[in-house]
Amino acid sequence: MDLTRRNFLKAGAAAGLFGLGAASLTGCGTPETVGKEGTSGEQSSNEYDDKSWLGEAPVLTPADCEETKECEVLIVGSALSGSMAAYGALKNGAQVTVIERNGAPHIGGMTISFLNSETQLSQGLPEYDKIQVANQMFNLTQYRSDMKLNAVWCNRSGEILDNLVKDFCEPYGQYCQPLSLEGIFPDPTQEINFYISTGVAFSEKTDILTDFTHNIHDFLEDKGVVTDYNTRAELIVKDDSGAVTGVIASQGDKKVYYKASKGVVMCTGSFGSNEAMMKRFFAPDFAQWALSNNAYNAYMGGDPVDETMDDGLGHKMLCWAGAEMEDRSGYASWQTTAWRSFPYLLVDTKGERFMNECTSLLTSSHLIAELPGDGNFIWQIIPTNDFEMPSSFGYDREQAAQVFDIESTEHYEADTIEELADMIGVPADNLVATVERYNEMCEAGEDTDFMKAKRYLDPIDDGPFQAWKMTYLFYCTLGGVRCNEKLQVLDANRDPIPGLYAAGNTVGYRFGSSYETLLHGGSNGLAATRGYVAGESAANAYACSFVSPVNPMIKPPIPSLKAA
Repeated sequence: MDLTRRNFLKAGAAAGLFGLGAASLTGCGTPETVGKEGTSGEQSSNEYDDKSWLGEAPVLTPADCEETKECEVLIVGSALSGSMAAYGALKNGAQVTVIERNGAPHIGGMTISFLNSETQLSQGLPEYDKIQVANQMFNLTQYRSDMKLNAVWCNRSGEILDNLVKDFCEPYGQYCQPLSLEGIFPDPTQEINFYISTGVAFSEKTDILTDFTHNIHDFLEDKGVVTDYNTRAELIVKDDSGAVTGVIASQGDKKVYYKASKGVVMCTGSFGSNEAMMKRFFAPDFAQWALSNNAYNAYMGGDPVDETMDDGLGHKMLCWAGAEMEDRSGYASWQTTAWRSFPYLLVDTKGERFMNECTSLLTSSHLIAELPGDGNFIWQIIPTNDFEMPSSFGYDREQAAQVFDIESTEHYEADTIEELADMIGVPADNLVATVERYNEMCEAGEDTDFMKAKRYLDPIDDGPFQAWKMTYLFYCTLGGVRCNEKLQVLDANRDPIPGLYAAGNTVGYRFGSSYETLLHGGSNGLAATRGYVAGESAANAYACSFVSPVNPMIKPPIPSLKAA
């Protein structure tokens, strides 16, 4: 298939949600401090060792449960990483159960990033040097991401996509289209953002993973995976040796013990609605802004959302079991209205310019949160002329107008800048001065204030003039616990907690202090690959309940995944 820029646009791609990681560790409780009684240890007065957000584990044991359900691998959470963890465990012969606190699979994100798959290479995408990509990932995360986990994605993601296409996409008619980002930037040295063509779209009509999420659960359940919805995990259960044996969950008033002989994979997502955690792992002002503008459920569409999905319970369960949270978290945000990805002049509610408009729409919300008034919107000022403003992500205006549903955005038009200022409620003198200064730099061909590339410099000199309201929302946190390359969760001594795995936004040290744009669908790519590896690792773990009648050291055979 010819992967032209037009074909890329028809795929309806948008930047995937990317995560941010952090640097140093803080203890979250160990088996010594979180025992059967559920105590979480002494609260420290040192803000960098503050565990007040953690609270105490519920005092529950399997004996308190009305029912026990057994499996080999238990997946907690049904979003992208949970789906892929179930696939990885199934592919490696395990009996798998997925539990989800809501009544439908959780839809997570947009495009998914894979590297050097045959699926991509066969359609003409370039083969990237893994060492160069890994180095760029580390550099763009401010040297804070886990290099070994980055290598897992570099080494495994392509193979995983090819297997997914063969096992699932082809027999189930799942749309799967590698996307080309080649040639979007004539001179990448002049751009804030930089992408490589790693993204894969799984829907022809939208860039959201709705179809993929539902279809892959149909595939998994057809292959024998058991999915229990409306089931809320509450506590990870460990035996006297410290090994994880399962999870206690609630189904309404009923308690169920999910006994997992090989392992538990935690894929429980964000903690963006947990006020205590937000204020612990983010700067206070940004935490408050994010709490006020949280839109974590935005992708669920018409699917039922009866339970809060981003309360951080999964992170707390991991820490009660002995895991370690990274000291700071990152975030994902989004511009939800106006001509996003088109870097027209932006002004705040004072009518003043405050940023290079090419700054990634996924990482600039902290700039918005710091503006006077603590609001969640700014104004895009646009002239009426024939200047073809390039998109900083490859859209054309016709495509963007459809994808963005542009006419639903609040906007105004006036013959003068003064009239426009009055319409949007900003000081006219400020807006006039801002436009005059901006026009001077556009005419000179150099933005000496914010260094925006010359190709985006369009003077606001041709009326009538327009103002489009650009709204920012917070979507999720991207901080979590430390894991090794098998996605085993590590304790304070960096030793694996037997039987405990994690994937997705519960995994720490994924990104840096801001969104890096190298990978198209990068956060989803890491979630998908690491989810698969977590499920694979759990499936291949020694099942404590199995003893060979001939040789007690022999593990049970691992059957292969049969075709549909």
